[in-house]
Amino acid sequence: MNICIPSKGRPNTVAYKLFEEVGLSFYHFVEPQDEKAYKEAGVPNLQVIPENEKGISYVRNFILSFARKNKMDWIWVVDDDVKGFGIAKAGKTIKGDATVLVDFYEKVKAYKFPVNGLNYCQYAWSYSMKGKRYAINKRPPEVCVLLYVPKITWEYRPDRKEDRDFTMLAIKHSDGVIVDLHAWFNCPGLGTNAGGLQHLYAQKKDTVWAEKLVKDWAPFSKLVKRKQRIDCKLDIAGYAKSLKRIVK
Repeated sequence: MNICIPSKGRPNTVAYKLFEEVGLSFYHFVEPQDEKAYKEAGVPNLQVIPENEKGISYVRNFILSFARKNKMDWIWVVDDDVKGFGIAKAGKTIKGDATVLVDFYEKVKAYKFPVNGLNYCQYAWSYSMKGKRYAINKRPPEVCVLLYVPKITWEYRPDRKEDRDFTMLAIKHSDGVIVDLHAWFNCPGLGTNAGGLQHLYAQKKDTVWAEKLVKDWAPFSKLVKRKQRIDCKLDIAGYAKSLKRIVK
C-alpha cells in the first residue's frame, strides 16, 4: 500500500509528514514547472509528471499508470493539503494519525472494490451517532481515496468534479465504492488554500464542471446552489440500484 500525493503550487505542503510519522511510503507527483521549488523546499520522493497545466485528471491518470508500471495493486491518492485523520465515536471526532488509512485498508481489501474512501471530518461525527459504519454505493470517496488498481478499467475524465465522476464510473463498470462513515480526514475548505485548483475556483470553473456532471449522469443528477457556488448533486444510490449493484 503506497500513498500518492498529487501536488501543484504548494512547495510548503506538509501533508506527507503525517505519513512519515507512521512509516508509510509515499510519493509526490508534481509538474515540471514546480520541480525546482519543491526540491528547494525539501519535499521528498518527487515524481515529475510529463506536462504542466493539464489538470487534476491528467495527474491522476498518470498516477494510475505509475501504479501499474510499478506493480502497485493498492494505492491511496491523497490531496496535498490534508491536515489530519481520526475516528468519530458517539458524536465526537477523536484525533488519530495516518494509521487510520492502514486500518481501513485492512477492513476492505478482501472485497476488492476498486474505489474506497474515508469521510469528511465535519460529517463523520453525525454518522457516528447513527451506528452504521460503512456505506456501499451511497457516498463518493473524495480527497482520501483508496484504489484497487487491477479492477480499474476506466480513466479520470477532465473538466469535471473528478472524484464524484470517478465514483459514478466505478458503479457503471464495477462493484462500485465503499466509504467508511466514521473514519475521517480534515482539510481546508474548497478553494480556500493557495495553490492546487484555487485559481480555477476563483474563475468559477467548478460551475462548468458541475454542469458537465449533470449532463453526464442525468437523470441521476441535478444542479444545486451551495452558498456562493453552483454544485451537482448525484443520486449515487439510485444509479447503483438501476444497475442492480449492492446498495447498503
